[in-house]
Amino acid sequence: MQLKIVEGKKEKKQFLAFRQKKYKSEARYIDNNYFMIEEIFGEKLHFTKGLKITPVMVLDDNGNVMCEAVIAFAPLLPEYVQVCFFEALEGCRDAVELLLGHADRLGREYGCKRIVIGLAGHVNYGLGFLASRYEKVNSFSSPGNAPYYNDYFVALGCQTINLNSYYADTLDHKLDRYSAIISKLRRKYEFRTFDKRQFEFYSKAYTDLNNACFSEHRYYYHRDYEDDMEMLKELFLFINEDSVYFAFDGDRPVGFILWYPDYNELAKPGESFGTKHFFLNKLKGKNIKTVKVMEWGVLDEYRGCGLPVALVDCVYRTLSNYNCSFMESSWILEENEDSTSICEMITDGLYKQYAVYEKEIG
Repeated sequence: MQLKIVEGKKEKKQFLAFRQKKYKSEARYIDNNYFMIEEIFGEKLHFTKGLKITPVMVLDDNGNVMCEAVIAFAPLLPEYVQVCFFEALEGCRDAVELLLGHADRLGREYGCKRIVIGLAGHVNYGLGFLASRYEKVNSFSSPGNAPYYNDYFVALGCQTINLNSYYADTLDHKLDRYSAIISKLRRKYEFRTFDKRQFEFYSKAYTDLNNACFSEHRYYYHRDYEDDMEMLKELFLFINEDSVYFAFDGDRPVGFILWYPDYNELAKPGESFGTKHFFLNKLKGKNIKTVKVMEWGVLDEYRGCGLPVALVDCVYRTLSNYNCSFMESSWILEENEDSTSICEMITDGLYKQYAVYEKEIG
């Protein structure tokens, strides 16, 4: 058994092939990260230029991959070295321990205090492992993995950080009880969709709100304008302008919400999400039944007035233009009491559980 740094084309091809074969053989989940890893290997992303990245594989004596990950360090998140895009076979705990040992060594070089396992470079790109309802296909941008992934990290003494998602079986009349508050907020604030004709303005508003709203969020670190312009340009290959709403107080953006249909409904379990699904979206996008609410943020001084509920109402009003019947939230840290309470208000309750793992270095 040996740990191999992924550097050349041959190693990168082997890294990607392991993921592809694993998802196809299990045929349960959709790989939403394959395309991003390709871009990382091709050094195409502005976002990753600020990271120190080390892709690694652990190989058996015959040169077959047992587990792999991208180890990343973000100078703006100096406490942690990250183990991203982890994949592994079952029954290879020693290989996983070897991989985490290399992350520990790199973390000491970078001056980190802890390893975080399950963070995809930045929270905007993904966080966590699936930790319940393993029989369900993962929604777009959500992880899908077998239970033994979590068993590895628990057995190796990692601390578990819990996350949850929420679900609504029907969207009709879900916000009726808050109609008086919503009407008042709609009179006081202006709600606008993203306008691609003013892409730079709205993209910068999105970045500024993220940096202001999530500065104390676990694992969040400052984004620059180019990071989010890059991310939003790729998202807008699929989403429409009404997938991002902003709340304005006069000329000032004070809150936002990002949502989109669950594009994983266009893919088959075992597939890697990619270019062909862009064309499927054009042909069959109106058949998607679930809406995915990814994130919302409201400036501190506006949090107590119910503005997040009014932003969710913007999404629900928009769904008359779509064929969606169900709503799923993205992951929410269990410690995030504000977002958890809002989800409990506007959904039918808890849906899936996720987990992130931390381990002290040294």
